[in-house]
Amino acid sequence: MTFRKGLILVVVLLIAAVGFWFTQPQTPVEDEQQDAALASLSFRQQILHASDLMAGVKQAIQQQDAQALQTWQQKAVEVAVAAELSQQDIDFIASQEGLEYLQFHANRALFNEEFEQRYHSLAGIEDLKAQYPQAQDLFAKADEMIAQRDAIINEIAIELGGTNPPGEVAVKEAKRLWQQRFKSN
Repeated sequence: MTFRKGLILVVVLLIAAVGFWFTQPQTPVEDEQQDAALASLSFRQQILHASDLMAGVKQAIQQQDAQALQTWQQKAVEVAVAAELSQQDIDFIASQEGLEYLQFHANRALFNEEFEQRYHSLAGIEDLKAQYPQAQDLFAKADEMIAQRDAIINEIAIELGGTNPPGEVAVKEAKRLWQQRFKSN
């Protein structure tokens, strides 16, 4: 074997050894710490997104009741303490940042609920966008869904009226059929 081939073989083996070393699993202690951190985060998320908590926070937001918001936050803290979450998690839930987190997600849920109602009733959502800026990342999808809804209604109207573009009577009937579909579900 030539010196060059030997050197290439050594470099390849060295690269393979380094690759093998990096792909080895973590030590059991690191795995346990990582698992505990993930479990703690999971429990914290379960508490912060519990349906009764979210319902209470949404109601407090709708009523603009700051005291009720703090009461719901305190209930979340009590659940976190009872669930024996880490002090760091409890501190987060009890903090201003935790309250803002609750409000942020409740506002997004309110946007989704109101969007669904307006989607079915054929109403617009521009005022919802202004009311719930926390859901800004959902606006494009909501607009897309409305455009698809309107396209379906237009297709129904074309079928009903037999003309393209459809007449006003056909569009009105298509909208009535659309709304009736959701009332029966």
